[in-house]
Amino acid sequence: MYKHSRRLLVGVIALLETAGAVAQVAPGETTDDTQARGRVGLETVVVTARKRAESQQDVPVAISSITPTQLESNIATDLSKVAELAPQVMIGRNTNGTGGFLTIRGISSSGTDAGLDQSVAVSIDGVPLSRGRVINSSVYDIAQVEVLAGPQSLFFGKNSPAGVISLRSGDPTDHFEGSVKAGYEMEAEERYVEGMVSGPISDTFSARLAFRGSAMNGWIDNVAQPVADPLHPGVTVPGATFGNKGPDGENYSGRLTLRWEPSSDFNANLKVTWDKQSMNAMNAYVELYCTGGQTVPTIAGIAMPYADCAKNQRKAEASLPAVYAVNYPYGNNGLPYYDSKFVLGALTLNKEFDKVSLTSTTGYYDQTVTGGNNADYTPFSLLWSTQHEDYDLFTQEVRVNTEFDGPLNFMGGLYYEKSRRPWFNAADLFHGGFNVMAQNWTTFETAAKVDSESYSGFAQLRWNITDALELAAGARYTHEEKDGDFENLSIGVTTLNLRPVGDVLHSSYDDDNVSPEVTLTWHPAPDQTIYGAYKTGFKSGGLSNGAILQRAFTADSVKFGPEESKGFEIGYKSTLLQDTLRLDVTAYRYEYDGLQVASFDSSTLSFNIGNAAEARTEGVAGSFNWLATDNLSFNGNVGYNRARYTNYRTAPCYAGQTAALGCVGGSQDLSGTALVRAPDVTFSIGADYRAQFTAGWIADFSIDAAHSDSYQAHTDNHPGGIQDAFWRLNAAINLMPDDERFKLSLIGRNLTNEYYMIASSSAPGGPPTQFVATFNRPREVVLQAEYNF
Repeated sequence: MYKHSRRLLVGVIALLETAGAVAQVAPGETTDDTQARGRVGLETVVVTARKRAESQQDVPVAISSITPTQLESNIATDLSKVAELAPQVMIGRNTNGTGGFLTIRGISSSGTDAGLDQSVAVSIDGVPLSRGRVINSSVYDIAQVEVLAGPQSLFFGKNSPAGVISLRSGDPTDHFEGSVKAGYEMEAEERYVEGMVSGPISDTFSARLAFRGSAMNGWIDNVAQPVADPLHPGVTVPGATFGNKGPDGENYSGRLTLRWEPSSDFNANLKVTWDKQSMNAMNAYVELYCTGGQTVPTIAGIAMPYADCAKNQRKAEASLPAVYAVNYPYGNNGLPYYDSKFVLGALTLNKEFDKVSLTSTTGYYDQTVTGGNNADYTPFSLLWSTQHEDYDLFTQEVRVNTEFDGPLNFMGGLYYEKSRRPWFNAADLFHGGFNVMAQNWTTFETAAKVDSESYSGFAQLRWNITDALELAAGARYTHEEKDGDFENLSIGVTTLNLRPVGDVLHSSYDDDNVSPEVTLTWHPAPDQTIYGAYKTGFKSGGLSNGAILQRAFTADSVKFGPEESKGFEIGYKSTLLQDTLRLDVTAYRYEYDGLQVASFDSSTLSFNIGNAAEARTEGVAGSFNWLATDNLSFNGNVGYNRARYTNYRTAPCYAGQTAALGCVGGSQDLSGTALVRAPDVTFSIGADYRAQFTAGWIADFSIDAAHSDSYQAHTDNHPGGIQDAFWRLNAAINLMPDDERFKLSLIGRNLTNEYYMIASSSAPGGPPTQFVATFNRPREVVLQAEYNF
């Protein structure tokens, strides 16, 4: 396949080079001359993919940038919806573990084990984050989003073997300005308001304050009614006493940015973000479904009243009966809930020394997450779980970059990271007995504390062989240490073979890695870039932190190894037709060794982490932006991505898998099968049009359609985890006066109302044809008003 991809790319490049030769500005004519004659071109997009400001069309990186206008036109107010605007990217929430799934080109990490970091790093204002729960944060007042596909270890540190999603919030302005917007989303009955005010305080000091608040009723109907506990006569399960809609909740966030610039060669920028979210369930985005002709879901062989087997935004999940909720840690009186609070601080210092720049970025992130969950997803509440996690992170990066007039330049730096993650889990499994030690109905109470420390150094040498040809080579060295203590604080049922109370399991993990990178970049013409790169990626191994601590676990068995990647990509970028057409084509092939995957063990109701041998991603991706007229533009992208396990002979069998279906000795061979959340083909096409609506008023119209091939959402490759192909359609209409101080908008997202799975697993206590899955948010229709001052 790679030979075909390479031939295709070479052919496309040859064709586009011919077009570019025709479309260049005439001899002696500058871009300013073309604009003076009335031809308006696309604006230059500046990115920081190599930790310095460069034009997106010049940088030798497969990168997609998303503007504030695109975010607003598509109601992209969280990272899961931001991902829909980037090719070959998928993000979804998870009930427990790390709290999320982040996928680029089919490479991702499970969100089900709290000990896992993500293979896709998220950078917010220069602070790298690898915990999945960051996807719950509000997205607002964003200056730019950059999505970097493929390994990015050189500039973005550890935990980015699949790519990086970088968000940069708005900075203070040198003049006073502000805005406020309010909107109502009709499907989930969401109300929101956001705004910002920015400007100078003195000649050297400026500030920006932004905020967002929202509340909604949700889009999933909960129809659970009071029923008799099928296992405990005389106990009544109260039904959905926490509300008949979900996710019902509120989200409040604010960000203060302070900028001090006492001289032209020094500035300091401090950003502090506070975010709080609450919902009426940890599993608010999860729904139960069945396959194989099953019409009524069951648990332990008992049919569920009110519940159905369809993927229809309808569930029947009850709260915990009062008798079992007494003295339950983080119990919330037996009502499901989810509370998240975080603070993110980023301090960036920049100092210029003629041809040398020095940058320091200090980051602090603290997130506390607490919740209670109906873990069997039924109207019986036979499985119940509460979790509490307090994660804090400190990061420090110092880097230096040179811009000498000669052919050689350099960037290098040091990075340090330290984190601590206390974690607690309390589970009630089928109300199996009163826990005398804890004086409640928990089956067990488990705690963990994991400390992590990482050091790394990176350097890149850039050599301008000619004015049009650059060779860049560099590497990052990383050393990481993790120490964890795991223990059962109390045990209520002694038949589960759990580790005894007081017997602390201590385990340590350390690792070293060198990740090199080499890139050759050629600019055959001022508006064209051709590059080839060899890249490597690395994500450290660690310590599994599952929900159940069993007696059989040892200091070695909870360890899992590193995830590494290496491979090549070649790309072509061009700006044609007098700056009105931009094209970007990339072909790639990467090998992944030791993919960290988690699979569900229905016998222990827990997930197990292992290194899934080898995998490969190879494909071709392209995008375009065309300014057809001053008022009409088109955009689109297409990607073919073949992501397959190349050697995974010991994958765990899925529930109900027999020898005839490939299960031998408890294992199946997934070599040659597709990775999770890895559609072969994705593409999108969109258009924007601006017209004079009437005297003094302008109308903006935008529409975007995106398609995804089918893919597997179940880690164990269960046939019931297949997500069929689907389309999404977004559209927006904006009406505003000529000065654009006021804007009234009607915005539609996912107007086709596609309801698709992002992750699927076997349902606890259910038959092999029964599953639970995390779904996307369905259709949104928003009426919004905005005022700028």
